[in-house]
Amino acid sequence: MSTGTIIGFLAGVGLFVYAIISGQDSSPPPYPWVFLLPNSLLMVLGGTIAATFIAFKDNYVIQAFKEMVKIFKHLDINSKTIYNDVGKIIGWAEIVKKGGIRELQKKINVDENKNPVIKYSMEMVLDGGKSENISRLTEDFIDTTYDRKMHVVTILDTMAQFAPAFGMIGTLVGLVIMLSNMSSGDPTAIGGGMAIALITTLHGVLFANLFFKPAARKLEQQYSIIKYRDMVLLEGISMLPNKPHPYTVQDHLNRYLDSSNHFDIAEE
Repeated sequence: MSTGTIIGFLAGVGLFVYAIISGQDSSPPPYPWVFLLPNSLLMVLGGTIAATFIAFKDNYVIQAFKEMVKIFKHLDINSKTIYNDVGKIIGWAEIVKKGGIRELQKKINVDENKNPVIKYSMEMVLDGGKSENISRLTEDFIDTTYDRKMHVVTILDTMAQFAPAFGMIGTLVGLVIMLSNMSSGDPTAIGGGMAIALITTLHGVLFANLFFKPAARKLEQQYSIIKYRDMVLLEGISMLPNKPHPYTVQDHLNRYLDSSNHFDIAEE
């Protein structure tokens, strides 16, 4: 049995029961603290997380939470980065053209390279692999890595759907409690009860559209940029076994650079 599913289900039921019990107090806190009702936040966030653990394997959900931190970090990949990558590959092509793959083996320590695509593909180049095999296997490696990362985006998109739903559940619970207490004859309690009931919907929509959806789009963009860079690296490295002229590699890879930022061996 899935531990994450069981915990998520029990947590969801527990939060629902807690919302019913805690909702008996229909007196809202003073403005602006009414917008920060802890019961509402717990219902929306707790319910969303619980439902996510039911919908996905727990290790994928935990990985998604870890990846969310990256939206606050700067991605160190830009046009200058790819320009430098092109220059590096052209330099390798010059070495191969003059001294062959053996000379390249002396110049490069693949294990020191932190980029997984360079490490994966260059190991095959240095082992004497054919260009077609290197291209096919490395492209599969890039696609698999990208698809695995996109699971995080799927989870965040799903959480963006769950959050408003749990906000509505909290609102419905609040409305039922408010209507059941109308027999008290105090019309002033209706306004406070309505405020408490509606605030969970506000929190659900807010978390969905201010955090979960933007986080999903941000990570999706970052993964696409990383994949684009990896494909540029693949295009250049897969040419090395054929011992191409450096100018051929330059012309081939400049297609991926902005026209105003083409690499020129003569200027380096």
